[in-house]
Amino acid sequence: MKIGPIVLRLRLCDTRFTNYIAGAAELSYALQGSLQKEMAFVIQLSETVEPNKLDSGISQIITERFGVIVALDNSQEQKDKTGLTAYDQLYEVRQELFEALLGWQMEGMDSLVSYAGGKVLGINRAQFWYQFEFEADFRITDMVDVGRDELEDFNSIYAQWIMAPSGKLPAIRIPVDDPDMETIIDFTDDPRYGAFGSGFGIKFDTCTK
Repeated sequence: MKIGPIVLRLRLCDTRFTNYIAGAAELSYALQGSLQKEMAFVIQLSETVEPNKLDSGISQIITERFGVIVALDNSQEQKDKTGLTAYDQLYEVRQELFEALLGWQMEGMDSLVSYAGGKVLGINRAQFWYQFEFEADFRITDMVDVGRDELEDFNSIYAQWIMAPSGKLPAIRIPVDDPDMETIIDFTDDPRYGAFGSGFGIKFDTCTK
């Protein structure tokens, strides 16, 4: 999932943060200091994947989740000293994010953006931090020919022949290559009556002249 398009979309939408929307790098700096303005930060949170559904290929759904972290003003200069004002503002902020993101078809994703919940990240005298979470799915497919690279085409039949003895030579075994599986064709039987010859309607001369 690309974070850049999400940041750009939020900047173009009518939210209280206007152009003060950034990514993870800016968030790390913001956490180290005090923000001068209310801001939002978009970060990628996690991804989950379903088991593969095919035996001879790949078909999996990946759900990617991203967060929109907002920093709302919680300073003591506000009229409400209890901190409830910043918390109540979350309803308005959430509605703005919903209008910008829910139902959006992101490029490269197979599902629309949906809401996945939210949680408080922290409260101090300056800011109230809250994380809104969204998610979208995409499917990975890659048909694989099992064993395609390991097996050669079956263009050849490997066998070993046992030739019938002649008047001068004993029965001999003629190897053909060295296959993992081999078939031995025995010519020592009478081709007219033997197991080999019975499969053919002609006679064979297996003796060496």
